Amino acid sequence: MPQFTYLKEYAPDALIAAVEARRQGATGQQNQATEVTADLLSPEWDVLAAPHVPDPTDDFAMESVTVPTTLDGLFADVRQVQRLREARALVGFTRLDAPDPESDEIATLVRLSRTSQNWVPASEVRGEGIFLRVREDLMAEWEDRMQKSPQMAAHREAFGRFRSNRKSDRITGPFDPMRGWPGERYIALHTLSHLLIRTIALECGYCSASLGERIYAGDEENTRTGILIYTAVPDSEGTLGGLVSLTEDTHFERIVRRALEDAARCSSDPLCAERLPKDPADYLHGAACHVCLFVSETTCERGNRFLDRRFLVPLGDDTDQVLTPVNLRP
Repeated sequence: MPQFTYLKEYAPDALIAAVEARRQGATGQQNQATEVTADLLSPEWDVLAAPHVPDPTDDFAMESVTVPTTLDGLFADVRQVQRLREARALVGFTRLDAPDPESDEIATLVRLSRTSQNWVPASEVRGEGIFLRVREDLMAEWEDRMQKSPQMAAHREAFGRFRSNRKSDRITGPFDPMRGWPGERYIALHTLSHLLIRTIALECGYCSASLGERIYAGDEENTRTGILIYTAVPDSEGTLGGLVSLTEDTHFERIVRRALEDAARCSSDPLCAERLPKDPADYLHGAACHVCLFVSETTCERGNRFLDRRFLVPLGDDTDQVLTPVNLRP
């Protein structure tokens, strides 16, 4: 995941000590790691959506661009992330049960070493990206409509079935089937992200597997409505400015419009357009498939889950589910 410079003010030893103290305080054990929920999205959002663009550094540089007039009903802000750094670390592994972000309690993370360890194997790559902030008023109004939507209710019920069907027999305590539900706005932002990634890959020559996404979907308290599409790969593909140049007026409007137009039809329709999870099905997507929305799992942060075209473009006569403004609908 993208890492910024907000930790540089702390000494490495202090960071290691803080992590170790929290881990040991949570378990009191030396031989087994415990899941520590680290909120990386909030500090990333604070940097990306800051009112004023921070000064550039060797690791991070960003510049605001003007939102095209035809798109200002959808996007509140568009920014070029000209430099970013991504660090990936192996902190542990699981036995028997595979880790699952939607059912993280079914697998216990085991540390790499039985002894106290102040380092983990990691890799670091650099790249570039595009940050898009959807209008909060548009998202809030759509989210309010979705509270009574039968289509969104089907997604919520499917999530509960998904978690219940995968509940580990070793869980003896309270079990909440809706724990981890990402929320309505996440589905809309995630779907928009996949549409843009596929369009960028088709029209602009980027391999979709070299792109990544970060979805900043907040709630009533943390009103985040952002998408970061970035490339961070060891080769030179993601460092030559090809991605950030797509935010220029001559390209960006065409890419967004083509993405929405492509979302309106799929060669698997009407089967794809009519798909909704219904009991006993527990898959976590609606009108989405390999033809129209799915991307490689190295690109998607949620394994091609929580996707549905019907929430961005009308797939029939029912248009009250759609987030996008009327002037952008196909």
